[in-house]
Amino acid sequence: MEGTASGPRMNRLAPVLMLLALFAATGSTWLLTMDRWLKLDESYSHGFLLLVIAVVLAVRTWLRERPVAGFYPLWLLPFVAGIAIYLAGELLMVQALRQIVLVPLILGGMAVLWGWRQLVPFIVPVGVLFFAIPVWDFISWPLQLITTSVNQLLLGAFGVEFEVEGVFIYLIGIGAFEIANGCSGLRYLLVGLTLSFLYGELNYRRWSSRIMLAVTAVLFSLIANWIRVFVIILAGYLTDMESGLIEEHDFFGWWVFAGTLVPVFLIGRRLEKRSAEQEPAYSIEPGRERTRGQSSRSDWIGLGFTVVIPLAAVLFFGGSQAQLETRMQTYDLSPLPSEQWSPMFQKELQGWRPQIKRTDRSLEKTFFLKDGLQAGEAPEQSSFVGLYTYDPQRGGREIVMYGNRLYDRGDWLPEATFDVPTSNGVTWQGLTLRQRASDKRLHLAYGYYVESYWETDEVRAKLAQLFGAFNPRSDGSLMIAGLYCEDCDGQQAVGELARTLQPRLQEAVDGVASESAQ
Repeated sequence: MEGTASGPRMNRLAPVLMLLALFAATGSTWLLTMDRWLKLDESYSHGFLLLVIAVVLAVRTWLRERPVAGFYPLWLLPFVAGIAIYLAGELLMVQALRQIVLVPLILGGMAVLWGWRQLVPFIVPVGVLFFAIPVWDFISWPLQLITTSVNQLLLGAFGVEFEVEGVFIYLIGIGAFEIANGCSGLRYLLVGLTLSFLYGELNYRRWSSRIMLAVTAVLFSLIANWIRVFVIILAGYLTDMESGLIEEHDFFGWWVFAGTLVPVFLIGRRLEKRSAEQEPAYSIEPGRERTRGQSSRSDWIGLGFTVVIPLAAVLFFGGSQAQLETRMQTYDLSPLPSEQWSPMFQKELQGWRPQIKRTDRSLEKTFFLKDGLQAGEAPEQSSFVGLYTYDPQRGGREIVMYGNRLYDRGDWLPEATFDVPTSNGVTWQGLTLRQRASDKRLHLAYGYYVESYWETDEVRAKLAQLFGAFNPRSDGSLMIAGLYCEDCDGQQAVGELARTLQPRLQEAVDGVASESAQ
């Protein structure tokens, strides 16, 4: 459907008012997104730079194209659908649903005002912002598994003795490496995609060339990460875990990534010389879309829709829950039987403590085993009990988010993983850690309790949030037991500890959730 002509003032005013309305309606989500951009050790630290680039490219494109504002009612359908998805994220308190539509909402609003033909030149300048929206974490786990599988093949080809369990690679008799979130290659993938689309925007006319370059960038970005991880593991194997590359893996990785960009841009240059790219650029024929005249009533109707719909929807149906804040509280609970365990006045175990941020309710206690302990003797076992709850889970306060970690990777190395059967058929995940400085070993058992569902890995715990649409609960908890002993079977001992703790901690969480529901 063709739009009607409008005056120069409307052409300038319409996109500005539309953007202001969207930012006002989704401001809280943009602030949470920008908070992720400030974390320089995460995959989205290029966000502010990409925002500046997107603004510059969009203004440059607007000055070149001079789009004419009108009203294209067909595009109200995807625009309203985007608003509905955003509101669903607000009501269900699922941050990813809100973030995934931030950029499509901007493009949808432009489509309502400009139509498809005039929108096309703005797709890449605005769309590249999607590579800085923190919704890509969901592909991190598959990337970790792929990286593990590739390195399994490479290490086998080089004759390295190793075993693989999940995302852990154990070098026999030497140590272990965890292909963690930061080793998935997500950061290189996003930067590679960003650079390829920007290069295509500046140098290509054909979408086929842009897509080919993007696919090439993805492939080489993943190869860079595979090479980085393989070289670090091989260096650890050859130097008995003493190589400096293990500590400087981030710095080394960027050098490898920079090297893989060379063939990407060589291929990009060859694509630029293709005959298809030498043809004259496609241009929109002058017509009603490019005609300037006086503003009509329908133009103001289109502007009204793009301004009023997002503001009214978020004002009446959302916002209050997304901004929910609660005062951090402590569980009033004695998690271990007092006849066996006595509390210690500290919140860490042998220098280890989980890194869990901004919880709504938590419990952190350390104990020593007094059963059979004689005067003057050191306790045979000491333990740590941690319970961390977000109720409700919402943006920046989720049990599975980038800043939450079971241990500091600079101080501890994983050595083994194992299953920990607890009570009522629930299984927790077990993990043995070795301290880099002293070779002390800790044994952990932990489980994620999300909206009454038990999960043992981060991805499934994250996905469990989506059940909130069919579940009156919206809480998420991490329960963790840590144990240190010098002369005991650590895995068996932490299993016994977990079997004691799991029903007590679950009862505490369920009790608070039940009180909140009343």
